[in-house]
Amino acid sequence: MHQPNKTERVCSYRHCENTYEGRSDKVFCSDQCRNHARRDQLKTEKWNAPAFYLKITEIIKTNHKILKLQYDEKGENKVISNFLLRDCGFNFEFHTRILHTSKGIYRFCFDYGWLELENGKILIVKNEKMVEI
Repeated sequence: MHQPNKTERVCSYRHCENTYEGRSDKVFCSDQCRNHARRDQLKTEKWNAPAFYLKITEIIKTNHKILKLQYDEKGENKVISNFLLRDCGFNFEFHTRILHTSKGIYRFCFDYGWLELENGKILIVKNEKMVEI
């Protein structure tokens, strides 16, 4: 490989070993190498995004599972403490839909939802229509 002299620099693109001269702030030997480097950077950024989406999906699925379990356990009386939900790992910040009614604001994780009542109580409901697309 050719050793660069003091004024020559090596291209910053990882697949290129060309040397070049130019401005002191120049990083790549050509526009082609600069474009390749940018495309590689964008590919890397796209692959990082799904991990974030997967984490949100995991939280919503966990919320749904907890609501379903509590709904099935409570039978007729589906009012529980919000502390019980939090202890089970429920995250109140993540949901799939919001329904505004005269009784209050229902938040749903797919077909199971909750309504925050007074004194830290939570009413768990099921609504089959919330899953229709």
